[in-house]
Amino acid sequence: MPLIASSVSGLTSGFGLARGRLTRRVALAFAGVALLTAGLAAVILSTVWAAQFDAYVREGLQNTSAGAASMLSRFYEDAGGWTLEAFAQMPRFGIMSGLGLQVLDPQGDVIYDDSVMGGLAEGFHRQFPTGVTEPTGQVETAPVVVSGEVVGIVRVWPLSPQGLMSENDIAFRRSSFYGLAAAGLFAVASASLAGLVFAAGLVRPIDRITETAEALRSGARDARSGVRGDDAIGLLGTTFDEMADAIEADRELERRLTADVAHELRTPLMAIQATVEAMQDGVLPADDERLAVVRDETVRLARLADGILELTRLERGTVPMRSEPLPADLPVRAALDAHRVLIESCELELVEQLATGVRILGDADRLTQAVGNLLSNAARYTPEGGRVEVSLRAEGDRAVIRVADTGIGIAEEDTDRVFSRFWRADSARDTSTGGLGIGLAIVKEIVERHGGLVTAERRPGGGTLFTLRLPLAP
Repeated sequence: MPLIASSVSGLTSGFGLARGRLTRRVALAFAGVALLTAGLAAVILSTVWAAQFDAYVREGLQNTSAGAASMLSRFYEDAGGWTLEAFAQMPRFGIMSGLGLQVLDPQGDVIYDDSVMGGLAEGFHRQFPTGVTEPTGQVETAPVVVSGEVVGIVRVWPLSPQGLMSENDIAFRRSSFYGLAAAGLFAVASASLAGLVFAAGLVRPIDRITETAEALRSGARDARSGVRGDDAIGLLGTTFDEMADAIEADRELERRLTADVAHELRTPLMAIQATVEAMQDGVLPADDERLAVVRDETVRLARLADGILELTRLERGTVPMRSEPLPADLPVRAALDAHRVLIESCELELVEQLATGVRILGDADRLTQAVGNLLSNAARYTPEGGRVEVSLRAEGDRAVIRVADTGIGIAEEDTDRVFSRFWRADSARDTSTGGLGIGLAIVKEIVERHGGLVTAERRPGGGTLFTLRLPLAP
C-alpha cells in the first residue's frame, strides 16, 4: 500500500506541476501552428509570384523582340539596308518600355544600342554616340529575316526587375502580400484564442482528476473523478477511476485477508488453549482423547502454515517445476484415484471423460496437486447426491481439463476473486469442512507456472465449473 500511495502522490504532484503551464503551452502551440502556416503560405505565394513573374517577363520580352524584328525586316526590305528611319522606331520597343534593345549584324557585332541611343554601324558614327551596354538578367532574341536570309538579330532585356510590370501589377502584388500578412495576424490571434479555449476544456477534466487524486491521498476512499469520454482525457479519467476501484478492492482484500488469517489461526489456537487449560485445572483428564484434540488442532495449524509457505514459494517462483513430456491424463487419473474414496464417502456421483493421446509438458506431481485441489473443493461444497464431472480433451493447441460440480456454486461477481488466497464465498465459510482458503490460489500458481490458464464460472444449472488450459507438447 505505501507503493500505491506514493504512486497516487507522484501522479498528483505531476499534474500539479503541469496544470499551471498547460493552458499557456497549448495556446502557444496553436499560435505557432498558425504562424507556421502563414509563413508557409507567404513562401508559397512568393514562389508562385516569382515563377509567374519570370514567365510574364519572358513572354513580354519574346513578344517585344519578335515585334521589333518584324518591323526592322520590313524597313530593311523596303530600303534595301539599315536606315535611320528603321532605328528611329526602336525606342518605343526598347527604352520607352523600360527595356534595353540592341540590333546585331549576322556576325554578332552591335549596330544599334537603344540604351545609349546610338547606331554603331559604318555610316552612323556621326549621328549616334559610341558605346555598347552589356545586357544583364533575362535576355530574349529574335532574328531579322529578309527574303529567307537572316540580316540581323534583335536582342532585348529588362532594364529593371519591374521593367514589364505596370503600376497595377505592382500594386496588386503589394496588396497580395499585405492581405497575406493581415490574414496571418488574424490566424495567429484566432488560433491563440482557440488554443486558450481548448486548453481550458482540456485542463478542466485534468483538474478533476488531480482533485480526486488529492482526495484519495487524504483518505477519501470513495472519491472518483467521473471523467468519461472516448478521447485520451476521457480514457485517462476512466482508467484513473478503475485504478481507484482496484486500490479500494485491494485494501478490502487486504483487510479480509488479515481477518481470515487471524480467524484461521484463532480457532485451533483457542481449541488447544482451552483443552490444555482444562487438563491443567483438572476439569478434563489428560487422556488420549484430549491429547488427540490438541494433536489435530496442531496438525491443522501446521497445514495452514505449510499451505501459506507453499503458496508464497510458488508466487516467488522458488519451487522447482519440472518440464517433461507426459500424457495429460496421467496427473488427472492420479488425482482421481487419490480423491475417489473422499468423493464416494460424500455420496457423490463421479463422472469421468478422459481422452487419451493428449500430451503436455509439465510436472506430473504439481499438476496432480492442482487437479486434486479442485476435486477436494468439489467434494467439500457439493451436497449429498450431487455429481462431480471430470473431463480431458484437446482443443486447438491446448489440453483442456474441466472439473465441474453441482454444488453451491459461486456468484458471477466472485469469479475473478475465487483464486485469491483465503477467499471463500460467504455461503461456504464453514471452516468445519477443513478448507484453508488457499487451495485455489495454489492451483492458479501451478497452472500459470506451466504457461496455462485457469478460470472459474457458475454453471447455468447450479454448481461451479473450473477449466484448466495447458499448452500441448510440441
